[in-house]
Amino acid sequence: MKKILCVGHSACDITYLMNEYPIENRKYKVDETKMMGGGPTGNASYLLGKYGEETSYITTLGTDPYGKNIVWELESVGIDLRNSLIRNEYITPCSMIITNTSIGSRTILNHRSKNIIPSDYRLEYQEKPKFILFDGHEIELARMVLQEFPSAMTVLDAGSYKEETVELASKVEYLICSEDFARDYTKVEKITPENYHEVFSQMEELNGKNVVITLGEKGCIYRKNGELYNHPAFQTKAIDTTGAGDIFHGAFVYALSNNFDFIEAIKFSSVCASLSVEKIGGRDSIPELNDIYKRMEKWESIDFKI
Repeated sequence: MKKILCVGHSACDITYLMNEYPIENRKYKVDETKMMGGGPTGNASYLLGKYGEETSYITTLGTDPYGKNIVWELESVGIDLRNSLIRNEYITPCSMIITNTSIGSRTILNHRSKNIIPSDYRLEYQEKPKFILFDGHEIELARMVLQEFPSAMTVLDAGSYKEETVELASKVEYLICSEDFARDYTKVEKITPENYHEVFSQMEELNGKNVVITLGEKGCIYRKNGELYNHPAFQTKAIDTTGAGDIFHGAFVYALSNNFDFIEAIKFSSVCASLSVEKIGGRDSIPELNDIYKRMEKWESIDFKI
C-alpha cells in the first residue's frame, strides 16, 4: 500500500454538454461530449496522484474498453492498482451525465452491476496506509480495509444516503457529507440556517468525531471550539459541477496528508472545488496546485458563526 488508500466506486463518465436541460420526448443536438473515468474515490485518487501523493486505489472494474481506459488514466498519474479487482466477468459501471452549461448543473444516470468480491480475496501490501478515503460504495472492500488498517486516519465522502454509508459514517475519523446525505439521514425537508444546529448535532451523534456538511454554493458548516461555523463558498461562475464534491474530498485528504490543520484543509478543499466548476468534466477540471494557492492568497474568506 501507499501513503494514501482510496476505496470505492469507479465509473466511466460520458458527459453531454447542453445549454439547457432537455425536455422529455424531444431530440437534441449536443454541443460537445466528453468521456473519462469517474466515480467519487476514482476522481479523488486521480487528484491525489496528480498532486504527487503516494496513492493506492481499491475498486472493481471490468476488462472492457471502459475499464481499460480507467486503468490507463489512473496509472498515468502513478496510482497503485495492485489490490483492485479487475476481471473479465466484471462490468465496468457507466454514467451518462447531462451538463447544463447555462447554470452549471448536472444530472447523472448511472448503471452498475453487482461485482461479487471473491471469498478468497486478500489484500497485498508492503506499507500500511496513513490515510484512507471511502465513498460508501464497495462496502465489502471497505469493511475489509477498516479491519486491516485500524490505525489509519479515515475519511468518508458521504454523498448519497445508503445503509452502507451510514455504517461507515459511524466508524471514520472525518465524516464529510453532502447536503443530500444530511437531509435524508435527519429526515428534514430542507436544510436551512434555521435548522443548521439541529441537523449538525444529529450528524455529530452519528459520527462522534469530526463532521463537515457541504452545502454547494452555500459553502459548508463545521464545528470549532464548540461553536458552529459556516465557511462560505468562493463566488464564481459555475459551468459544470461534475466531480466537484469528489475533488473537495480528494483535496481534503491531500491537505491532511500535508499537515494542514482542520480549518486550512476546509479552505484548501473549497478553493480546489471552486476552480473545478469553472471547467468542463470531472478529472479534466482538477486544478493545478499553483492555481489553488494563488486563489487562497487572494481570497480573504470570513467564516461566520451560526
